[in-house]
Amino acid sequence: MFLIEIAHPAGALTDTERGSIAESITELITTAQEAPEATMRRARRMTHIAFRELHGWHTGDGPVRPGAAPPVLASITVPEAWRAETARHVIGAVRSAITGVDREKGWTRAGGDLWINVFGVAEGSIGLNGKAADADAILAYMTEEFRVLAESGELGPIPEGKLLDPVCGMLVHRGKGTILLEHDGATLGFCAQSCRDAYAREHGLSQA
Repeated sequence: MFLIEIAHPAGALTDTERGSIAESITELITTAQEAPEATMRRARRMTHIAFRELHGWHTGDGPVRPGAAPPVLASITVPEAWRAETARHVIGAVRSAITGVDREKGWTRAGGDLWINVFGVAEGSIGLNGKAADADAILAYMTEEFRVLAESGELGPIPEGKLLDPVCGMLVHRGKGTILLEHDGATLGFCAQSCRDAYAREHGLSQA
């Protein structure tokens, strides 16, 4: 779940440029080589990017100068439980998409004109499909199709040196820094702390 709103001065970006930004962001945050298509299909459906044109934009130096790199304010909404872990990655994705258009237009930014803020929604205050939900419910919905495949035994063998995240299906390299959890005599690997925590809560395990 990534809800992204990008505001810019009216007329500063064309429909084509907005489309390029949206496509780049989507690719950067919903593409993972080691993730199953079943999970990423839902992740793409739960990612929304919209643009808002604002009139009369001023900075402390006065009105925005036509033809210069336009200031951009991007607001990204995620579950609060994901915010700290995902902020750096999603900020980088939005920055990369914006600067890609800057390069095409020959724009140079002086600084202080590109703001990307990540906001976390409190547990129970997320309206998934119009119903109150928490981060675990969001993750369960996103990974539902993968879990059906996993329970049916259709996933096939796990490559040597990899661990299968039982929540989202991502293949995780087993090594230093891998997020692990022991359960029923098995060592489980997770792509993110949010997946590990959700699994632990679901199975009544310690999250320490």
